[in-house]
Amino acid sequence: MNEVDLHTHTTASDGTLTPTELVARAARLAIRVVAITDHDSTEGVAEALEAGAAYNVEVIPGVEINTDVPGSEVHMLGYFVDHTHAGLTAQLARIREGRIGRARRMAEMLAQMGAPVRFERILELAGEGAVGRPHVARALLEAGYVTSYQEAFEKFIGRNSPAYVSRMKFTPAEACALIRQAGGVPVLAHPVSYDEHGAIKTPFDLSEELPGLIAAGLMGIEVYYRGYDAVTIEYLMNVARRYELLVTGGTDFHGPRPGEPELGGVYVPTKVVRVLRAAWERMRLNPSAASPGGSSTSGG
Repeated sequence: MNEVDLHTHTTASDGTLTPTELVARAARLAIRVVAITDHDSTEGVAEALEAGAAYNVEVIPGVEINTDVPGSEVHMLGYFVDHTHAGLTAQLARIREGRIGRARRMAEMLAQMGAPVRFERILELAGEGAVGRPHVARALLEAGYVTSYQEAFEKFIGRNSPAYVSRMKFTPAEACALIRQAGGVPVLAHPVSYDEHGAIKTPFDLSEELPGLIAAGLMGIEVYYRGYDAVTIEYLMNVARRYELLVTGGTDFHGPRPGEPELGGVYVPTKVVRVLRAAWERMRLNPSAASPGGSSTSGG
């Protein structure tokens, strides 16, 4: 039985469950540890921690920061962050404010393309959370311009699609440094995907970029992730061993959706949590440490 999910989203970003609902679902599914990693927001962490105490589920306070590299985007997870840290919350607020302007521009471009959706409706769908492209996709779906989220991204708002608008520029290295400043453990999220032939591809050359990110504070890499097969997991485990990085994993859960894994639906060894917590505790004792070091990679 899988008891760990270290990659989840709530209504504080683009998830469909409130933090309390997500933790309650974890309890029903016998998940013992869940990390709340909303996009560019820690607004749901306090509620999740309170729910964790009520439902006897360990909640790890986290965040997922969306960043850009040439021609692609990179997501950086932060674990055990101080969700009240002034520097972190201020920067995340600036990023979220940029998301609002981005959504407004997307709505304008969609109208020019003959697929108008109300900007106000996009904000309504986001609610109190950080507005993002999934909310634009949902508005397109509601309006009948597409039949699926995937079609919305492919036809309108994907990176290479006509209504795509870039985010406020924030680099992976800046995200690593920000997470470390907030006392958290920075981890590279879902570092690989697959091309049309099923071959592994990455948003950048890992061998070229990882040393710089490690120097900026990177401590781990997400190895267990939805859709990752045994070959991919072994490839990423080898990367983790080579660079002495922690390993983490999770479903990237956004709520019950057809075709997507259930909360806890990706196997993550429980040892991963012990190793991650130990690295965080060592970092608290020695904040200047740039990497987890040594045997801390043995989370598989």
